[in-house]
Amino acid sequence: MRSPIVIGTGLLVSIILNAQVLAQSTAQLPQLTAQAQTQQILNQNTKKLRHGIITLQRTACFGACPIYKITIFPNGRVVYEGERFVKVVGKRTARISPQAVRRLVAEFEKVNYFSLANNYQGGPTDLPSAITSLTVGKQQKTINHYLGSPNAPQALTALENKIDAVVNFQRWVGSKNEQTPTPNESNSTQLKVNRQLWNQQKLNNYSFTFSRSCFCLPKATQPVVITVRNGQVASIKAVNNNEPVDAELFQQYNSIPKLFGIIEDAIARKAANLTVKYDPKFGYPTQINIDYDQQVADEELYLTISNLEPLK
Repeated sequence: MRSPIVIGTGLLVSIILNAQVLAQSTAQLPQLTAQAQTQQILNQNTKKLRHGIITLQRTACFGACPIYKITIFPNGRVVYEGERFVKVVGKRTARISPQAVRRLVAEFEKVNYFSLANNYQGGPTDLPSAITSLTVGKQQKTINHYLGSPNAPQALTALENKIDAVVNFQRWVGSKNEQTPTPNESNSTQLKVNRQLWNQQKLNNYSFTFSRSCFCLPKATQPVVITVRNGQVASIKAVNNNEPVDAELFQQYNSIPKLFGIIEDAIARKAANLTVKYDPKFGYPTQINIDYDQQVADEELYLTISNLEPLK
């Protein structure tokens, strides 16, 4: 028969060993729980990202600015759509890692993207815009950033450039030496983009100041204020005395749509020189300079449009 002391000692050793194992397991429990929580959060974010996309669109400017759009999906699929002034025109697809997408989403979070303004406008004219968007789960936001805006945070510009860099945009957009648009292509693109912007305003009631310089009657070159109501000319008055003028002298230029028509006609006629400036907010032309034929004198046309005001 075994001694009671031996049995007691064995039981005591067993209890001590089991207590040590239990203590070690208990000490590891918070760490394991934290890891599980982290993994759970990651899984939740990954699930949300399946329903989200990132986009970057760069628009036209007064010149040869690259016009394209990039769409990035959560699984790493990238869709590029090149329109003008780029090395590759048309649609291309590529792939980056899902981890790269998540890191890019983290960059959006760093700049508090969902707390930024929806639009940043103002500043010098003739520059392009960068339009970004982010959708995560049910959250969606789009920011229209005119690159001349003095109010836009630098972090937003850095984010836009980051999107370009992550997808290696230069393989499609190319360098300036690889972008060779013709003047007509440039003017056609600007006309299309800005006419669309103007149409989006849905302005049927507005007024603007108009003047032209040409080899024509002095009365036709005086600055006037043109008022449009319900899409029709309501009045044309001289700036200097607010008196009505001969409306026939301004019949070709008495509305913004007709001014777009002047630009379109110059493009169709392949004018020797055509330069147009557009308002970045409303899209209407603010300056139209046309030299139809360099071999012909006194047929140049210079139009200035300013002080456009929407009316009730």
